[in-house]
Amino acid sequence: MPPTLRLTWIDTVKGIAVILVVLYHAVSLAQDKSWSGDQLSMLTSALLTVRMPLFFAMSGFFILRRIDRPWSWQLRNRIGPFLWLFILWTAVWLLVFDILPWHRAGDSGTTSLQDIVRLLVDPSIGPWYIYALAIYIIAVKLMRPLPVWLQFLLGATVSLPVACGVLTIDSWVWTSLLSHFIAFQIGALAHRTLSTIADHATLWWLLGYGALWGGCTAALFVLDLGLDNLARIPVTLLGMAMGITAAVLIDRHAPFLKLAWVGKNTLPIYLLHVPLLGAVYSLDLGLPSTAVVAVGVPVLCTVLAVAGALLIWRVTRRVPGIYTAPWTGDGANTRNIPTTPSRPGRGDRRDRDADGRVQVGNG
Repeated sequence: MPPTLRLTWIDTVKGIAVILVVLYHAVSLAQDKSWSGDQLSMLTSALLTVRMPLFFAMSGFFILRRIDRPWSWQLRNRIGPFLWLFILWTAVWLLVFDILPWHRAGDSGTTSLQDIVRLLVDPSIGPWYIYALAIYIIAVKLMRPLPVWLQFLLGATVSLPVACGVLTIDSWVWTSLLSHFIAFQIGALAHRTLSTIADHATLWWLLGYGALWGGCTAALFVLDLGLDNLARIPVTLLGMAMGITAAVLIDRHAPFLKLAWVGKNTLPIYLLHVPLLGAVYSLDLGLPSTAVVAVGVPVLCTVLAVAGALLIWRVTRRVPGIYTAPWTGDGANTRNIPTTPSRPGRGDRRDRDADGRVQVGNG
């Protein structure tokens, strides 16, 4: 598959995934509202095997291209920027929720100094997805010298017992962080397989994957088994194949939806959508508790949160240190290093990151 097409469908997958993440939060963060019902809760619960596995798989898709760089490069251009963004935006989230007369369900509404000190041990109060990426990169880098089959075995040993409910951890964030590592590995180590699924994407494949995923998921819920069992493994694989196939078809036949453009800008959407949802849900709207309201409000809030995040990003993106690390580097999440046009024979090369930005480096 040509690089430009491959990047486009990957961006479309990320666009779909981040919208599903915002929808999930729009539904779950409204549980304390009288106008929040169960109409969308089952759907968002079922999509557990789609949204974050796809998100993490696409995040790992290009990770191997520079994984052999030294640890100092990884710290400056990948691990460090993610940790910087995690700490910075955790502070932003805490400030917003301290000001708003609303807090997430299950929270006390206050955060102690002890919680902030323990942030790297308990990342649940901030954008944990960013923190997970830093942890995953370290793990992939450490396992790089091992055979691929052994890397997958180690990843499965860590992820699958937690994901399938065999091993219970008294922390939802570490449960999620450990469960999704195998999806990140699939994106990194099995990216050719994912590309093959994309190459063969047709409506018939989509219907097949969708029927199998929907049927298996419905059976698990009807039998009251949920997803905390071994059946989660094939259902997740079907959900990932379904999501990739759907993204390719949308990219091919409905580019006007601009999901690829949304996918290129998932970072500001992810960082900003929770405070924006908090701002909306802090309002006393006085809405009636009806099925229409229970479905319409979360969907509308999802649209508003995505659009609002992109608007804020457009206004603030040039402020250094907000969406990238404040230091310069040649990673996608650092400030650009000033460059001059390459001259023939100097040995420079150009690399294109997953977000499409051209980087200049010395091999």
